[in-house]
Amino acid sequence: MKKPLSLNEISARVKRLIGAAKIENTITKSDVMIQERCVGVVIPCYNEEARLLSDEFLSYIDKNSGYHLCFVNDGSKDKTLEVLKNLQKGREDFITVYDCEKNGGKAEAVRLGMLHMAKKNDLDYVGFLDADLSTDLADFDDLVKTIETSDFKIVSGSRISRMGAHITKESARKLISLTINFIIRKILKMDFKDTQCGAKIFHKDVIEIAFDKKFVTQWIFDVEIFKRMSIYFGLKEAKAMLCEQPLKRWIHADGSKLSMKDSFKIVMQLGQIAWVYRTKKLDRSKVISTEMKVA
Repeated sequence: MKKPLSLNEISARVKRLIGAAKIENTITKSDVMIQERCVGVVIPCYNEEARLLSDEFLSYIDKNSGYHLCFVNDGSKDKTLEVLKNLQKGREDFITVYDCEKNGGKAEAVRLGMLHMAKKNDLDYVGFLDADLSTDLADFDDLVKTIETSDFKIVSGSRISRMGAHITKESARKLISLTINFIIRKILKMDFKDTQCGAKIFHKDVIEIAFDKKFVTQWIFDVEIFKRMSIYFGLKEAKAMLCEQPLKRWIHADGSKLSMKDSFKIVMQLGQIAWVYRTKKLDRSKVISTEMKVA
């Protein structure tokens, strides 16, 4: 995505991005990264009026021309949609606002956003990221670098505590996560350390396979994504397509929509996934075609 460019090529791209007549008034900083437009990022938003880090998103977009952000308003009851529209003003070529009139949950918001962005011809990769930026955009860019310099089809962030990384979780939540992760590994038959990190990047040619149909669950749709990949391509080939990359930073954000009570419900949803996907066999020439009911 980030490639050495000649001065003429830089000039041409700047003109295409902002319009030739606005160059002198708009380009005032020397730290703008001129990039090919290739990465779409879906950011699900539900009642994020007070938490949305608008300045961080705008600063990143202004310095990295290769990104296109798609904020999905998931039927918010507050002024989230108004905040997103204001965020988009003047940057319509780099920010999309996808409005869902009814709240469908994070899984459906991400799914619709991913399918919408996959239609854009100028994007090579599309991923999703949590609105609270518990994983920051710089770490997300590291995931992008990995997928564009490898044969992986999906690169998933992983909140693994290790030397040199700043990872914070509530102790009780961490214990529950370890239990849930053990069950997930058994279901997927993959040695995933962390399937539930809200930062993932996909090559466009697997987006329809992963997101074509509604997910069975609302919170652990990530498990369904990996399960769909293993059913469609076969377990061995799917493992070769997936990369789990440790993050340098992940901070538990206050105001998380997922409560401790909800965490226990996840165990039941994992059982549901194991049951629904137990005998499914997918024709490699078709994308997942079996209709699934949303829990």
